[in-house]
Amino acid sequence: DEVSAASVSMQTDSAILSQIEILHSARLAAVVVDKQKLDQNDAFMDPPTSAVSKAADFVRGVVRYFRPSPAVGTADVTQLDPATRDAMIASSRRDYAILKLQDEVQAERIGRSYVISIAYQATDPALATAVTKAYAEAYLADQLDASFDATERAAVWLQGRLTELRESSQAAALAVEKFRAEHGLAVDDGQLISDKQLSDLNGQLIEAQADTARASARYQQYKSIVESGSDNAFRDAAISADQPSNSVISTLKTRYLTVAKRQQDIEANFGAEHPQAVALAKEKADISAQIFGELKQLTESYRNEYEVALARETALRANVALAAGKSSIDNQSQVKLRELEQKATALSTLYQTFLGRYEEASQQQSFPVGKIRVISDATLPKSAATPRMSIVLGLSLVLGVMLGAGVGGLNEFRERFFRTGEDVRDRVGLKFLGYLPIIGSKVVRDDRR
Repeated sequence: DEVSAASVSMQTDSAILSQIEILHSARLAAVVVDKQKLDQNDAFMDPPTSAVSKAADFVRGVVRYFRPSPAVGTADVTQLDPATRDAMIASSRRDYAILKLQDEVQAERIGRSYVISIAYQATDPALATAVTKAYAEAYLADQLDASFDATERAAVWLQGRLTELRESSQAAALAVEKFRAEHGLAVDDGQLISDKQLSDLNGQLIEAQADTARASARYQQYKSIVESGSDNAFRDAAISADQPSNSVISTLKTRYLTVAKRQQDIEANFGAEHPQAVALAKEKADISAQIFGELKQLTESYRNEYEVALARETALRANVALAAGKSSIDNQSQVKLRELEQKATALSTLYQTFLGRYEEASQQQSFPVGKIRVISDATLPKSAATPRMSIVLGLSLVLGVMLGAGVGGLNEFRERFFRTGEDVRDRVGLKFLGYLPIIGSKVVRDDRR
Protein backbone atom coordinates (compact mmCIF):
# COMPACT_ATOMS: atom_id res chain seq x y z
CA ASP A 1 0.00 0.00 0.00
CA GLU A 2 2.85 2.40 0.80
CA VAL A 3 4.51 1.65 -2.54
CA SER A 4 1.18 2.16 -4.31
CA ALA A 5 0.60 5.49 -2.53
CA ALA A 6 4.11 6.67 -3.42
CA SER A 7 3.57 5.68 -7.04
CA VAL A 8 0.27 7.57 -7.18
CA SER A 9 1.93 10.63 -5.62
CA MET A 10 4.73 10.53 -8.20
CA GLN A 11 2.25 10.22 -11.03
CA THR A 12 0.28 13.18 -9.66
CA ASP A 13 3.40 15.33 -9.37
CA SER A 14 4.44 14.39 -12.90
CA ALA A 15 1.00 15.23 -14.26
CA ILE A 16 0.92 18.66 -12.59
CA LEU A 17 4.48 19.45 -13.68
CA SER A 18 3.48 18.52 -17.21
CA GLN A 19 0.57 20.96 -17.05
CA ILE A 20 2.91 23.70 -15.82
CA GLU A 21 5.22 23.05 -18.77
CA ILE A 22 2.21 23.32 -21.08
CA LEU A 23 1.43 26.72 -19.52
CA HIS A 24 4.99 27.81 -20.31
CA SER A 25 4.85 26.45 -23.86
CA ALA A 26 5.34 28.65 -26.92
CA ARG A 27 2.06 27.49 -28.42
CA LEU A 28 0.01 28.80 -25.51
CA ALA A 29 2.03 32.03 -25.44
CA ALA A 30 1.42 32.48 -29.17
CA VAL A 31 -2.34 32.13 -28.66
CA VAL A 32 -2.31 34.82 -25.94
CA VAL A 33 -0.09 37.15 -28.02
CA ASP A 34 -2.38 36.83 -31.04
CA LYS A 35 -5.57 37.23 -29.01
CA GLN A 36 -4.40 40.27 -27.04
CA LYS A 37 -2.27 41.67 -29.91
CA LEU A 38 0.62 42.02 -27.50
CA ASP A 39 3.14 42.43 -30.33
CA GLN A 40 1.38 45.73 -31.11
CA ASN A 41 1.10 46.86 -27.48
CA ASP A 42 3.85 49.32 -26.55
CA ALA A 43 3.15 48.87 -22.84
CA PHE A 44 4.05 45.20 -23.26
CA MET A 45 6.81 45.42 -25.83
CA ASP A 46 8.61 48.45 -24.32
CA PRO A 47 7.56 48.88 -20.69
CA PRO A 48 9.13 51.63 -18.54
CA THR A 49 12.31 50.48 -16.78
CA SER A 50 13.95 51.47 -13.53
CA ALA A 51 17.37 53.02 -13.16
CA VAL A 52 18.80 49.67 -12.08
CA SER A 53 17.40 48.00 -15.18
CA LYS A 54 18.79 50.76 -17.37
CA ALA A 55 22.22 50.35 -15.79
CA ALA A 56 22.07 46.58 -16.31
CA ASP A 57 21.05 47.08 -19.96
CA PHE A 58 23.93 49.51 -20.42
CA VAL A 59 26.39 47.00 -19.01
CA ARG A 60 25.05 44.25 -21.25
CA GLY A 61 25.32 46.59 -24.25
CA VAL A 62 28.94 47.34 -23.48
CA VAL A 63 29.70 43.64 -23.10
CA ARG A 64 28.03 42.86 -26.42
CA TYR A 65 29.99 45.69 -28.05
CA PHE A 66 33.32 44.21 -27.02
CA ARG A 67 32.18 40.62 -27.43
CA PRO A 68 29.81 40.59 -30.39
CA SER A 69 27.86 37.40 -31.00
CA PRO A 70 28.40 35.70 -34.36
CA ALA A 71 25.76 36.39 -36.99
CA VAL A 72 23.53 33.44 -37.71
CA GLY A 73 22.40 33.62 -41.31
CA THR A 74 20.84 37.08 -41.09
CA ALA A 75 19.64 38.56 -44.35
CA ASP A 76 20.04 42.17 -45.36
CA VAL A 77 16.51 43.56 -44.99
CA THR A 78 17.43 46.64 -47.03
CA GLN A 79 17.57 44.45 -50.11
CA LEU A 80 13.93 43.31 -49.67
CA ASP A 81 10.80 44.97 -50.91
CA PRO A 82 8.72 46.93 -48.36
CA ALA A 83 5.95 44.33 -48.05
CA THR A 84 8.39 41.50 -47.32
CA ARG A 85 10.38 43.70 -44.96
CA ASP A 86 7.25 44.68 -43.04
CA ALA A 87 6.17 41.03 -42.85
CA MET A 88 9.59 40.01 -41.49
CA ILE A 89 9.52 42.81 -38.94
CA ALA A 90 6.00 41.84 -37.84
CA SER A 91 7.04 38.18 -37.58
CA SER A 92 10.11 39.14 -35.54
CA ARG A 93 8.02 41.32 -33.21
CA ARG A 94 5.58 38.45 -32.74
CA ASP A 95 8.38 35.96 -32.00
CA TYR A 96 9.91 38.41 -29.54
CA ALA A 97 6.55 38.94 -27.87
CA ILE A 98 6.08 35.17 -27.54
CA LEU A 99 9.53 34.68 -26.00
CA LYS A 100 9.02 37.65 -23.70
CA LEU A 101 5.63 36.37 -22.53
CA GLN A 102 7.05 32.87 -21.95
CA ASP A 103 9.79 34.33 -19.82
CA GLU A 104 7.56 36.65 -17.78
CA VAL A 105 4.47 34.51 -17.15
CA GLN A 106 4.49 32.63 -13.84
CA ALA A 107 2.81 29.26 -13.26
CA GLU A 108 3.31 27.32 -10.06
CA ARG A 109 1.58 24.69 -7.99
CA ILE A 110 -0.08 25.78 -4.78
CA GLY A 111 1.21 23.51 -2.03
CA ARG A 112 0.41 19.83 -2.60
CA SER A 113 -2.98 20.55 -4.13
CA TYR A 114 -4.15 20.14 -7.71
CA VAL A 115 -4.42 23.93 -8.12
CA ILE A 116 -2.05 25.87 -10.41
CA SER A 117 -1.62 29.61 -9.96
CA ILE A 118 -1.04 31.77 -13.07
CA ALA A 119 0.44 35.25 -12.63
CA TYR A 120 1.83 38.00 -14.82
CA GLN A 121 3.46 41.23 -13.74
CA ALA A 122 3.25 44.47 -15.71
CA THR A 123 3.38 48.17 -15.02
CA ASP A 124 -0.18 48.45 -16.37
CA PRO A 125 -2.69 46.71 -14.05
CA ALA A 126 -5.24 46.31 -16.86
CA LEU A 127 -2.63 44.65 -19.07
CA ALA A 128 -1.61 42.23 -16.30
CA THR A 129 -5.26 41.30 -15.69
CA ALA A 130 -6.01 40.86 -19.40
CA VAL A 131 -2.94 38.68 -20.00
CA THR A 132 -3.70 36.49 -16.98
CA LYS A 133 -7.34 35.98 -18.04
CA ALA A 134 -6.29 35.30 -21.62
CA TYR A 135 -3.81 32.70 -20.39
CA ALA A 136 -6.50 30.93 -18.36
CA GLU A 137 -8.92 30.95 -21.30
CA ALA A 138 -6.24 29.77 -23.71
CA TYR A 139 -5.28 26.96 -21.34
CA LEU A 140 -8.90 25.80 -21.02
CA ALA A 141 -9.35 25.94 -24.79
CA ASP A 142 -6.09 24.06 -25.28
CA GLN A 143 -7.25 21.30 -22.93
CA LEU A 144 -10.56 21.01 -24.78
CA ASP A 145 -8.75 20.94 -28.11
CA ALA A 146 -6.34 18.30 -26.81
CA SER A 147 -9.25 16.20 -25.55
CA PHE A 148 -11.05 16.65 -28.86
CA ASP A 149 -7.96 15.74 -30.88
CA ALA A 150 -7.27 12.68 -28.73
CA THR A 151 -10.90 11.58 -29.04
CA GLU A 152 -10.84 12.19 -32.78
CA ARG A 153 -7.66 10.15 -33.20
CA ALA A 154 -9.15 7.38 -31.06
CA ALA A 155 -12.35 7.46 -33.12
CA VAL A 156 -10.41 7.25 -36.39
CA TRP A 157 -8.32 4.37 -35.05
CA LEU A 158 -11.41 2.59 -33.71
CA GLN A 159 -13.18 3.05 -37.02
CA GLY A 160 -10.34 1.38 -38.89
CA ARG A 161 -10.16 -1.36 -36.28
CA LEU A 162 -13.92 -1.84 -36.48
CA THR A 163 -13.68 -2.44 -40.21
CA GLU A 164 -11.03 -5.11 -39.68
CA LEU A 165 -12.96 -6.73 -36.83
CA ARG A 166 -16.21 -6.72 -38.79
CA GLU A 167 -14.54 -8.43 -41.74
CA SER A 168 -12.80 -10.93 -39.42
CA SER A 169 -16.04 -11.65 -37.56
CA GLN A 170 -17.95 -12.20 -40.78
CA ALA A 171 -15.20 -14.44 -42.16
CA ALA A 172 -15.21 -16.49 -38.94
CA ALA A 173 -19.01 -16.86 -39.03
CA LEU A 174 -18.89 -17.92 -42.68
CA ALA A 175 -16.15 -20.44 -41.86
CA VAL A 176 -18.40 -21.95 -39.17
CA GLU A 177 -21.35 -22.31 -41.53
CA LYS A 178 -19.15 -23.64 -44.34
CA PHE A 179 -17.57 -26.26 -42.07
CA ARG A 180 -20.99 -27.25 -40.74
CA ALA A 181 -22.37 -27.63 -44.26
CA GLU A 182 -19.36 -29.62 -45.52
CA HIS A 183 -19.58 -32.09 -42.63
CA GLY A 184 -23.36 -32.22 -42.38
CA LEU A 185 -23.40 -30.79 -38.88
CA ALA A 186 -26.91 -29.38 -39.07
CA VAL A 187 -28.39 -28.25 -35.76
CA ASP A 188 -32.02 -28.46 -34.64
CA ASP A 189 -32.98 -26.86 -31.31
CA GLY A 190 -29.34 -26.71 -30.28
CA GLN A 191 -28.73 -30.41 -31.03
CA LEU A 192 -26.97 -32.03 -33.96
CA ILE A 193 -29.30 -33.71 -36.48
CA SER A 194 -27.19 -36.88 -36.33
CA ASP A 195 -27.46 -37.01 -32.53
CA LYS A 196 -31.18 -36.36 -32.72
CA GLN A 197 -31.60 -39.06 -35.37
CA LEU A 198 -29.60 -41.50 -33.26
CA SER A 199 -31.77 -40.73 -30.26
CA ASP A 200 -34.94 -41.23 -32.31
CA LEU A 201 -33.62 -44.48 -33.80
CA ASN A 202 -32.74 -45.79 -30.34
CA GLY A 203 -36.28 -45.04 -29.18
CA GLN A 204 -37.72 -46.77 -32.24
CA LEU A 205 -35.40 -49.75 -31.72
CA ILE A 206 -36.59 -50.13 -28.14
CA GLU A 207 -40.21 -50.10 -29.32
CA ALA A 208 -39.38 -52.55 -32.12
CA GLN A 209 -37.71 -54.91 -29.67
CA ALA A 210 -40.80 -54.83 -27.47
CA ASP A 211 -43.07 -55.46 -30.51
CA THR A 212 -40.84 -58.32 -31.64
CA ALA A 213 -40.94 -59.88 -28.17
CA ARG A 214 -44.74 -59.67 -28.04
CA ALA A 215 -45.13 -61.04 -31.57
CA SER A 216 -42.70 -63.87 -30.84
CA ALA A 217 -44.51 -64.85 -27.62
CA ARG A 218 -47.90 -64.84 -29.35
CA TYR A 219 -46.58 -66.80 -32.32
CA GLN A 220 -44.90 -69.40 -30.11
CA GLN A 221 -48.06 -69.78 -28.05
CA TYR A 222 -50.32 -70.40 -31.04
CA LYS A 223 -47.68 -72.54 -32.67
CA SER A 224 -47.67 -74.83 -29.62
CA ILE A 225 -51.49 -75.00 -29.75
CA VAL A 226 -51.46 -75.98 -33.38
CA GLU A 227 -48.73 -78.53 -32.81
CA SER A 228 -50.78 -80.12 -29.95
CA GLY A 229 -53.44 -81.21 -32.49
CA SER A 230 -57.08 -80.51 -33.18
CA ASP A 231 -58.24 -82.45 -30.12
CA ASN A 232 -56.91 -79.77 -27.83
CA ALA A 233 -58.01 -76.92 -30.08
CA PHE A 234 -61.27 -76.29 -28.23
CA ARG A 235 -59.58 -76.35 -24.81
CA ASP A 236 -56.58 -74.19 -25.81
CA ALA A 237 -58.62 -71.82 -27.96
CA ALA A 238 -59.73 -70.01 -24.82
CA ILE A 239 -56.41 -68.06 -24.78
CA SER A 240 -57.37 -66.25 -27.95
CA ALA A 241 -60.26 -64.39 -26.39
CA ASP A 242 -58.31 -61.09 -26.40
CA GLN A 243 -57.28 -61.30 -30.08
CA PRO A 244 -58.97 -59.57 -33.03
CA SER A 245 -60.27 -62.92 -34.42
CA ASN A 246 -61.90 -63.93 -31.17
CA SER A 247 -65.43 -63.31 -32.54
CA VAL A 248 -65.22 -66.21 -35.04
CA ILE A 249 -63.66 -68.53 -32.52
CA SER A 250 -66.15 -67.45 -29.83
CA THR A 251 -69.05 -68.21 -32.17
CA LEU A 252 -67.60 -71.60 -33.00
CA LYS A 253 -67.02 -72.31 -29.34
CA THR A 254 -70.62 -71.38 -28.56
CA ARG A 255 -71.89 -73.73 -31.30
CA TYR A 256 -69.46 -76.38 -30.07
CA LEU A 257 -70.81 -76.16 -26.51
CA THR A 258 -74.44 -76.20 -27.69
CA VAL A 259 -73.88 -79.22 -29.88
CA ALA A 260 -71.96 -80.99 -27.09
CA LYS A 261 -74.81 -80.37 -24.62
CA ARG A 262 -77.45 -81.67 -27.03
CA GLN A 263 -75.24 -84.69 -27.73
CA GLN A 264 -75.01 -85.43 -24.02
CA ASP A 265 -78.75 -85.10 -23.61
CA ILE A 266 -79.55 -87.37 -26.53
CA GLU A 267 -76.95 -89.92 -25.50
CA ALA A 268 -78.34 -89.87 -21.98
CA ASN A 269 -81.91 -90.44 -23.25
CA PHE A 270 -81.45 -92.48 -26.39
CA GLY A 271 -77.89 -93.81 -26.30
CA ALA A 272 -74.75 -93.07 -28.25
CA GLU A 273 -75.91 -95.05 -31.28
CA HIS A 274 -78.88 -92.89 -31.85
CA PRO A 275 -78.72 -91.33 -35.32
CA GLN A 276 -79.16 -87.84 -33.96
CA ALA A 277 -76.34 -88.41 -31.45
CA VAL A 278 -74.13 -89.63 -34.25
CA ALA A 279 -75.02 -86.54 -36.33
CA LEU A 280 -74.29 -84.24 -33.40
CA ALA A 281 -70.94 -85.93 -32.82
CA LYS A 282 -70.04 -85.40 -36.46
CA GLU A 283 -71.14 -81.77 -36.24
CA LYS A 284 -69.07 -81.35 -33.09
CA ALA A 285 -66.01 -82.76 -34.89
CA ASP A 286 -66.60 -80.37 -37.80
CA ILE A 287 -66.80 -77.40 -35.39
CA SER A 288 -63.56 -78.51 -33.69
CA ALA A 289 -61.90 -78.72 -37.09
CA GLN A 290 -63.11 -75.24 -37.93
CA ILE A 291 -61.70 -73.94 -34.63
CA PHE A 292 -58.40 -75.69 -35.40
CA GLY A 293 -58.38 -74.13 -38.86
CA GLU A 294 -58.96 -70.70 -37.38
CA LEU A 295 -56.10 -71.28 -34.94
CA LYS A 296 -53.81 -72.30 -37.79
CA GLN A 297 -54.71 -69.12 -39.68
CA LEU A 298 -54.05 -67.05 -36.56
CA THR A 299 -50.75 -68.83 -36.05
CA GLU A 300 -49.72 -68.06 -39.64
CA SER A 301 -50.80 -64.45 -39.20
CA TYR A 302 -48.83 -64.14 -35.95
CA ARG A 303 -45.82 -65.71 -37.63
CA ASN A 304 -45.98 -63.05 -40.34
CA GLU A 305 -46.28 -60.32 -37.71
CA TYR A 306 -43.32 -61.76 -35.86
CA GLU A 307 -41.22 -61.86 -39.02
CA VAL A 308 -42.18 -58.26 -39.89
CA ALA A 309 -41.33 -57.10 -36.37
CA LEU A 310 -38.03 -58.98 -36.45
CA ALA A 311 -37.16 -57.52 -39.84
CA ARG A 312 -38.03 -54.03 -38.59
CA GLU A 313 -35.86 -54.58 -35.50
CA THR A 314 -32.96 -55.80 -37.66
CA ALA A 315 -33.29 -52.77 -39.95
CA LEU A 316 -33.40 -50.43 -36.99
CA ARG A 317 -30.31 -52.04 -35.51
CA ALA A 318 -28.46 -51.45 -38.76
CA ASN A 319 -29.70 -47.87 -38.90
CA VAL A 320 -28.65 -47.31 -35.28
CA ALA A 321 -25.19 -48.68 -35.99
CA LEU A 322 -24.88 -46.44 -39.06
CA ALA A 323 -26.17 -43.40 -37.16
CA ALA A 324 -23.82 -44.16 -34.26
CA GLY A 325 -20.85 -44.22 -36.64
CA LYS A 326 -21.94 -40.99 -38.26
CA SER A 327 -22.53 -39.43 -34.83
CA SER A 328 -19.00 -40.44 -33.79
CA ILE A 329 -17.59 -38.81 -36.91
CA ASP A 330 -19.76 -35.76 -36.33
CA ASN A 331 -18.56 -35.54 -32.74
CA GLN A 332 -14.97 -35.51 -33.95
CA SER A 333 -15.85 -32.84 -36.49
CA GLN A 334 -17.74 -30.95 -33.84
CA VAL A 335 -14.48 -30.41 -31.93
CA LYS A 336 -13.15 -28.41 -34.88
CA LEU A 337 -16.56 -26.79 -35.28
CA ARG A 338 -16.58 -25.76 -31.62
CA GLU A 339 -13.13 -24.21 -32.05
CA LEU A 340 -14.37 -22.22 -35.05
CA GLU A 341 -17.48 -21.16 -33.14
CA GLN A 342 -15.39 -19.98 -30.19
CA LYS A 343 -13.22 -17.93 -32.52
CA ALA A 344 -16.30 -16.44 -34.19
CA THR A 345 -17.86 -15.68 -30.80
CA ALA A 346 -14.68 -14.04 -29.51
CA LEU A 347 -14.40 -11.87 -32.63
CA SER A 348 -18.06 -10.94 -32.40
CA THR A 349 -17.70 -9.99 -28.73
CA LEU A 350 -14.57 -7.97 -29.49
CA TYR A 351 -16.37 -6.25 -32.34
CA GLN A 352 -19.30 -5.32 -30.10
CA THR A 353 -16.87 -3.99 -27.47
CA PHE A 354 -15.03 -1.85 -30.00
CA LEU A 355 -18.34 -0.69 -31.44
CA GLY A 356 -19.42 0.50 -27.99
CA ARG A 357 -16.09 2.26 -27.51
CA TYR A 358 -16.44 3.89 -30.93
CA GLU A 359 -19.93 5.18 -30.14
CA GLU A 360 -18.67 6.51 -26.81
CA ALA A 361 -15.73 8.23 -28.52
CA SER A 362 -18.08 9.72 -31.11
CA GLN A 363 -20.28 11.15 -28.36
CA GLN A 364 -17.26 12.60 -26.56
CA GLN A 365 -16.07 14.06 -29.85
CA SER A 366 -19.43 15.74 -30.34
CA PHE A 367 -19.57 17.05 -26.76
CA PRO A 368 -16.00 17.44 -25.41
CA VAL A 369 -15.88 17.95 -21.65
CA GLY A 370 -12.82 19.47 -20.01
CA LYS A 371 -11.47 18.27 -16.70
CA ILE A 372 -10.00 21.66 -15.78
CA ARG A 373 -11.80 24.77 -14.58
CA VAL A 374 -10.97 28.25 -13.34
CA ILE A 375 -11.70 28.57 -9.63
CA SER A 376 -10.65 32.21 -9.26
CA ASP A 377 -10.68 34.79 -12.07
CA ALA A 378 -7.95 37.41 -12.31
CA THR A 379 -9.15 40.78 -10.99
CA LEU A 380 -7.78 44.27 -11.47
CA PRO A 381 -5.15 44.76 -8.73
CA LYS A 382 -5.73 47.72 -6.38
CA SER A 383 -2.04 48.15 -5.63
CA ALA A 384 1.27 47.15 -7.10
CA ALA A 385 2.48 43.71 -6.26
CA THR A 386 6.14 44.72 -6.46
CA PRO A 387 7.97 46.58 -5.13
CA ARG A 388 6.32 46.85 -1.71
CA MET A 389 6.56 50.42 -0.44
CA SER A 390 6.96 49.48 3.22
CA ILE A 391 9.89 47.20 2.47
CA VAL A 392 11.44 49.73 0.07
CA LEU A 393 11.16 52.57 2.61
CA GLY A 394 12.54 50.48 5.43
CA LEU A 395 15.40 49.20 3.31
CA SER A 396 16.13 52.75 2.02
CA LEU A 397 16.23 54.08 5.57
CA VAL A 398 18.62 51.36 6.72
CA LEU A 399 20.84 51.77 3.66
CA GLY A 400 20.83 55.59 4.05
CA VAL A 401 21.87 55.39 7.68
CA MET A 402 24.60 52.90 6.83
CA LEU A 403 25.81 54.99 3.89
CA GLY A 404 25.83 58.20 5.96
CA ALA A 405 27.73 56.53 8.76
CA GLY A 406 30.24 55.18 6.30
CA VAL A 407 30.76 58.54 4.60
CA GLY A 408 31.11 60.30 7.95
CA GLY A 409 33.63 57.79 9.18
CA LEU A 410 35.62 58.05 5.97
CA ASN A 411 35.75 61.86 6.19
CA GLU A 412 36.81 61.69 9.79
CA PHE A 413 39.54 59.23 8.93
CA ARG A 414 40.86 61.41 6.08
CA GLU A 415 40.73 64.73 8.07
CA ARG A 416 44.03 66.81 7.70
CA PHE A 417 43.07 70.24 9.19
CA PHE A 418 42.97 71.89 12.62
CA ARG A 419 39.55 73.25 13.38
CA THR A 420 39.83 74.25 17.07
CA GLY A 421 42.54 75.35 19.52
CA GLU A 422 42.18 72.06 21.34
CA ASP A 423 43.16 70.19 18.12
CA VAL A 424 46.44 72.22 18.01
CA ARG A 425 47.29 71.58 21.65
CA ASP A 426 46.25 67.87 21.46
CA ARG A 427 47.94 66.90 18.19
CA VAL A 428 51.01 69.24 18.04
CA GLY A 429 51.59 69.85 21.75
CA LEU A 430 52.07 73.64 21.32
CA LYS A 431 50.31 76.61 22.86
CA PHE A 432 47.45 78.02 20.84
CA LEU A 433 47.82 81.78 20.28
CA GLY A 434 44.61 82.69 18.39
CA TYR A 435 42.49 82.63 15.19
CA LEU A 436 43.16 84.43 11.92
CA PRO A 437 40.49 85.13 9.30
CA ILE A 438 40.79 83.54 5.87
CA ILE A 439 41.72 85.99 3.17
CA GLY A 440 39.52 84.99 0.22
CA SER A 441 39.75 85.64 -3.53
CA LYS A 442 37.21 88.49 -3.26
CA VAL A 443 39.61 90.69 -1.26
CA VAL A 444 42.38 90.00 -3.74
CA ARG A 445 40.20 91.02 -6.68
CA ASP A 446 39.17 94.19 -4.89
CA ASP A 447 42.84 95.11 -4.32
CA ARG A 448 43.62 94.59 -7.97
CA ARG A 449 40.89 96.96 -8.97
